[in-house]
Amino acid sequence: MNKSSISPFRIIAFAVLLVFAGFNTSCEKYSSPRKVERHIVEGTWRLSSAFIDNDDVTNIYANYSFNFTPEGDIVVIGDATISGSWSTGIEKNPTTLNITLTPFVPFNDLNADWTVTTCTKERMTLELHGASAVDVLIITRN
Repeated sequence: MNKSSISPFRIIAFAVLLVFAGFNTSCEKYSSPRKVERHIVEGTWRLSSAFIDNDDVTNIYANYSFNFTPEGDIVVIGDATISGSWSTGIEKNPTTLNITLTPFVPFNDLNADWTVTTCTKERMTLELHGASAVDVLIITRN
């Protein structure tokens, strides 16, 4: 037998290994608009982490809860009650979460088309890529 030839068994074993490695990667796919819509209307959320223009502004939003309704409304309850609207983009790669709140400080900083980078029933990570910084919001279920 020629040492340079590869047996069919080895080719199949290598192919199976490649397929398994492909399924076992830790890369997370973007969430679909439907998944975001399904999760965000369940319960109330809080802003557990917020970085805007490279500044940690989490404490500004610490006393507020965010309620997203199936009709596309947002009610923010805290020291004051703020209202607004939300929607998702139609693309799933990546999905966007469009937030429009009453344009009062500090809520005007949240008004944007955020890219949803992670989405579970308990947590979502949103990013906004600007010219000089990446803004990041992490919302978690109350």
